[in-house]
Amino acid sequence: MSTTGIELKTRRRALAEAVELVSSMRFAISLLMILAIAAIIGTVLRQGDAMPNYVNQFGPFWYEVFRKLGLYTVYTAWWFLAILLTLIVSTGLCVVRNAPKMMRDMRSWREGVREESLRNFHHKSEWTTPLDYVALAHQSANRLGHAGYKVKVVDKGHGILVAAKKGAGNKFGYIFAHTAIIVILLGGMLDSELPIRFQQWFLGKTPYAGSGVISKIPAQHRLGLGNPTYRGNTLLAEGQTGNTAILPQATGVLVQDLPFAIELKKFHIDFYSTGMPKLFASDVVVHDREAGKTFPATIKVNEPLIYKGVAVYQSSFEDGGSKLKLTGFPMAGTESTSFDIAGVVGNSTELKTPSGTFAVEWSGFRPFNVENTAAGNDVRAVTKGQSFNEQFAATLGKASGSAGKNANNKDLKNVGPSVQYKLRDQTGQAREFMNYMQPVTLEGSLVFLAGVRT
Repeated sequence: MSTTGIELKTRRRALAEAVELVSSMRFAISLLMILAIAAIIGTVLRQGDAMPNYVNQFGPFWYEVFRKLGLYTVYTAWWFLAILLTLIVSTGLCVVRNAPKMMRDMRSWREGVREESLRNFHHKSEWTTPLDYVALAHQSANRLGHAGYKVKVVDKGHGILVAAKKGAGNKFGYIFAHTAIIVILLGGMLDSELPIRFQQWFLGKTPYAGSGVISKIPAQHRLGLGNPTYRGNTLLAEGQTGNTAILPQATGVLVQDLPFAIELKKFHIDFYSTGMPKLFASDVVVHDREAGKTFPATIKVNEPLIYKGVAVYQSSFEDGGSKLKLTGFPMAGTESTSFDIAGVVGNSTELKTPSGTFAVEWSGFRPFNVENTAAGNDVRAVTKGQSFNEQFAATLGKASGSAGKNANNKDLKNVGPSVQYKLRDQTGQAREFMNYMQPVTLEGSLVFLAGVRT
């Protein structure tokens, strides 16, 4: 099969060369290789993470380089979508160029072949037989038919042509394989943000950068029920109900209306004896006001709720409002008396001290923290400085290779509960703290761990 493309008969040489290149097999294979490399990058490099995490991992210089290349959102980057679209066109032209010829070959018996042409074949044989040519033709046809060939006998006047063929339908493999590639690429286009981009370009939809009640967000920031594809998040505490999804954008968010409301009744976490999580499950109730029905369901990891074409996955969990009662110990100044402080996760508590009044903003509580306490791993997350190449090699090693190659380097232990909060002063400046609530053994000594980030 030729790797060249469609030869367009036109006086415009540049147009003819462009069509030949785009419709050629070598061009399609090159695009597939570029897509494979981009997919590897999207697998190794975590997508859609917070900006500070990328800066901490790669440094300011490489963060900016990767950001301009769109590597943090590879699958929705303009160049990735452009490659997808070009590959769809290229593969489609390959099918258009080769499929008609293959269909003709499958139907053709090549009855017009001449005796001289047959003698010029490399694989040929000639012999004499006492049978007349009519009997020999029927004998050959029967033997070929028993061997699984389709046979056609053609009387050419001066002789008889026995034509046989087998496996002509194998050419459908080329057509189906290339058509499947086009379907997969179209699915990738639909699964990207392209439909949302079209609504922003042509329907006036813009991201919402403010705050307030979701139900009062204007229509130009909301996507309707006819949106064909989207990936959003909805955050629910136990007892809450939501009928929208939030779609993060570079300059704000878009609100996607759902065709039903989902109520979170109970969130379950089950643990192994080591403290590792074993099960995450959410008991929900679906309210379909349009159909007038309500039904319960349970969502587990990799077991989504699928209703009316919408798949609801359990992606993560946060504290929904735990009530905390803590004891504070002054670590600066002349005061040494402990004090009691209470709060609710998601709210704030006023804290008066000799140096001023602060607001304690409670942001999270985790009853279990499973850490790797093997040699060389510090639960304080204090690591030596690494170059970019060392960080990239470590990241690549985690994302590839055998899943069991580091099994002997792990000693997973539950180091107990932790509380996370921000201490904000009257000027609005804040420091974020994370305190472990039970002592941890480090270098043979029991210590309390507390982390701070400004």
